[in-house]
Amino acid sequence: MQRVILLSILSFLLIPMSLAAPKDKTYYDSGEIHFEYSYQAGKLNGITKEYFETGELKAEVNYRDGKLDWKKEYLRNGKLKHELRLSGGKKYETEIQYYPTGELFRERTLINGKRHGLEIDYYKNGKKKAERNYINGKKEGNAKGYHNNGNVQGDWYFEDGVPVKAIIFYRSGERWLEHTDFIAGRLNGISQEYDKEGNLIALREYQEDQLIKRRRFRGWFGTVRGWFYSIFN
Repeated sequence: MQRVILLSILSFLLIPMSLAAPKDKTYYDSGEIHFEYSYQAGKLNGITKEYFETGELKAEVNYRDGKLDWKKEYLRNGKLKHELRLSGGKKYETEIQYYPTGELFRERTLINGKRHGLEIDYYKNGKKKAERNYINGKKEGNAKGYHNNGNVQGDWYFEDGVPVKAIIFYRSGERWLEHTDFIAGRLNGISQEYDKEGNLIALREYQEDQLIKRRRFRGWFGTVRGWFYSIFN
């Protein structure tokens, strides 16, 4: 009789977990719900929810036939923090970052862990602070920064992840500096400086991103020299 009972216990322990009835909820030690699961035919199917111990929704994960389909993560205040979806063998992510005080700071997307598409930063007042475009993890095309009054602060152009030219603007919106001499993404050469009326007023010489010399055009003769330089260079 004891042998029969022992064999019965061993047989029960050897039952595959997939055949055991899955739990539809798990709890924190405090008794609050931690996870809510959705099953079909013994496999995760549908939306599984995770909660903070204080009851706010922390994450939603959607499964199809036991495989991850998409996932969303939230802050305690309900704002979306991170979204992940799988499609065509690729991992698509949306990341949303906030200032410690709760205001939106950054929105960006990633494909297979690399930045891709438009990335935008914001000031605390909601105005756009910067925007950059990425292709396969590298900056490509225009990248702009903005003064907090809304005017463009700088307009950079990137090729294969490195800058090749840039225009920097006064806070009031007029062109200030123009950079065109880049080597391997670093300033090496001559940049032009303009006053708010659009006159070329100085040449700046850079080496490895460091300003080493500034030659200013003074008086009417300097203005004429600057005018000729702007035409023939």
